[in-house]
Amino acid sequence: MIYTYLITAAVVLVSMLIQGHSSFDVIRIAGVKPDLLFVITVYMGYSFGSFHGEITGFASGLLHDSISNSPLGLMTLPKLAIGFVVGMFGRSVLKGNMAAILVLIFAASIAKGIITLFLCYIFHQGMISSVIHVILPEAFYNAILSPMLFFIFDKIYQGELQREGYL
Repeated sequence: MIYTYLITAAVVLVSMLIQGHSSFDVIRIAGVKPDLLFVITVYMGYSFGSFHGEITGFASGLLHDSISNSPLGLMTLPKLAIGFVVGMFGRSVLKGNMAAILVLIFAASIAKGIITLFLCYIFHQGMISSVIHVILPEAFYNAILSPMLFFIFDKIYQGELQREGYL
């Protein structure tokens, strides 16, 4: 089990580096980068349950807040909440075909965007145009990348998933 935590920490740190560093701006499409930390959070909740989704969402949200210029918790709360909700369904409800993963990531990205937009309104920084210009493109981008990332993560966590009985 400690192996899972160490690998998750390494994957989150590498994803944070990719997401936060300006030299990786080449992966932007239409001015939007994928939220790799969010995809990892959804994967952990989907594969290992709500507790792992919450913990990964909390840690990756705090890391995302630390590299952004936003109030502390703005990125943490949506990731924590979505990690918990996805973990409640998990692999036991949503089987691992590509269509289910695409829909799951797209819907979770929209939900995360709406929660973040609501929190931005609280801090007087939200704009409704963000739905069209940021939330929807990011949701499509996350959904397109997610099957490949889920496949890679399934290979990384293959031993743990076999032990849990999912592979």
